[in-house]
Order: sequence, then C-alpha cells, then structure tokens
Amino acid sequence: MGKTKFSRGLRRSICIEYMQSGKSRKEIAMKYGLPSVNTLTSWVNSCLTPMEIHEKCVSLPPVTVSKDEDMEEQKDRPMEIAAMTALIEAQRKQIAKLEKELKYSQDKNLALNTLIDIAEEQGIRVRKKSGAKQ
Repeated sequence: MGKTKFSRGLRRSICIEYMQSGKSRKEIAMKYGLPSVNTLTSWVNSCLTPMEIHEKCVSLPPVTVSKDEDMEEQKDRPMEIAAMTALIEAQRKQIAKLEKELKYSQDKNLALNTLIDIAEEQGIRVRKKSGAKQ
C-alpha cells in the first residue's frame, strides 16, 4: 500500500480542523491515516500562517473534511469566501496594531534622542565617540 498524497487544500483543512476542534494530534492523525503526529505538526507550520496559528484559527469558520473526497476536487476548490474575509479582517487588525506599535517606537526613539541632545548641551557626555578604542 503506497503513501496517500494529500493536496495542499486538504492538508490545510485538516490543520484548521485540528486547531479548532481541540482534539489531540494523535486523534486527528488516526482519523486521516497520517503516518505520525509529526506529520500534522509539519503541516500546521507549512499550511497555516503564523497569525492563524497564534489566533488558533478562531476567526476561520469550522471545516468538515471527508478523507474520501476527491483529491483533485479539493485541490481545485478555492478557500471559502467567508474564511478569506475573516482572514483579511484579522490581518487588517494585526497591521493596525503593528502600525501603532511602530509609531510608539518611533516616538520613543525621537524622545530619547532629544533627551540625549539636551544632556550633551549641558556637558554630559552620553554618546560614544566613533573611532578606534584607546
């Protein structure tokens, strides 16, 4: 009996089911006849984005997967629009959060450089001189 080939779409669906269901890797591996639980772990890391993993796929609608589904049909079927919309919205929120954190870091950097400039105007040496150590 040869190895069963799973399309990327089917692997992704199995990963989403695993993340959403709360079932163990062993349960999912047995359900789909995977060679080991490490296969599922590898699929999670290759088929899901870090954000989906972090969010534990909660923003994605539950999926039901049948191992008997035609592999070609599964490969050619696009991601559901609702799942794509939810993912886009989650990514927009993440981008907004990161932009806010970047702005905070830039403002903090400006404030610290201004503080150093004021200190050096007062004769307090803070910045290192460039060049070779003596």
